[in-house]
Amino acid sequence: MRDDLYFIPMIAEALQEPDPKTALIATFERIRAMSEEPRFQQGYRQLMDFMDSAVSGRWEDALEEVGAMILEELDRPLAAEIVVERDGVVVASCCFEPAMAVRAIGDINPGDYCLRLDTGRLLWEGELVEEDLLWAKAHPGQDLQMAADADGSPRQPTREIELLDGAVVLRVYAGLESGMLEIELKDLGSDE
Repeated sequence: MRDDLYFIPMIAEALQEPDPKTALIATFERIRAMSEEPRFQQGYRQLMDFMDSAVSGRWEDALEEVGAMILEELDRPLAAEIVVERDGVVVASCCFEPAMAVRAIGDINPGDYCLRLDTGRLLWEGELVEEDLLWAKAHPGQDLQMAADADGSPRQPTREIELLDGAVVLRVYAGLESGMLEIELKDLGSDE
C-alpha cells in the first residue's frame, strides 16, 4: 500500500472488528499520530481534504465529524445476510427482513464455526462440540422430546450467545444426530 493511502486498510480492518466503534476511535487516533511521520503527511493531508469536502468545509472538526458519521451508520438496524461457515466452508446463508427476524439452520455438526455479515464483517467465531449439538451428550439420561409429546414448554438452548451488544442472538440446540442454530436479530426494523 502506498504511504499516501496508509489509512484505508486501517479503517477497513477496524470495521471488521467485533466492536467497530471502539476500533474506529482507536484507528483515527493512530492515523492522526502517524501523520507526524514525514512519509505519512501527504496521505493525512489527502484524508483531511477529503473529509473537509465531505463535511461542510470545517478543517478542525472534520475527523471527528466523519468518525461520528461512520459510527452513526454502524448504529442503524441490522438488515443483512448472515453467512454461516463451518471449518472455513459456507454451510448456510440467511437473509433477514424486518418481518422475519429469526432464522433456524439445521444439520449442524461439531466443528469450528463463524458467522459473518455478507459484507465480510465477522460477528462470531467459535467451536461447537458434541455437548452443544447432540442430545445424548447435552442432556444425558433425558428422553428427546417428540412433537406429539410436547407439553408446550419451549426448548432450551445448550448455548446462547449475544452479539453486537445484544442486537443479534445466536442459540444452539441439541438434536438426535445433529444440532440446530437459531439466529435472532432483535433490533431489526425498530425505529427507536
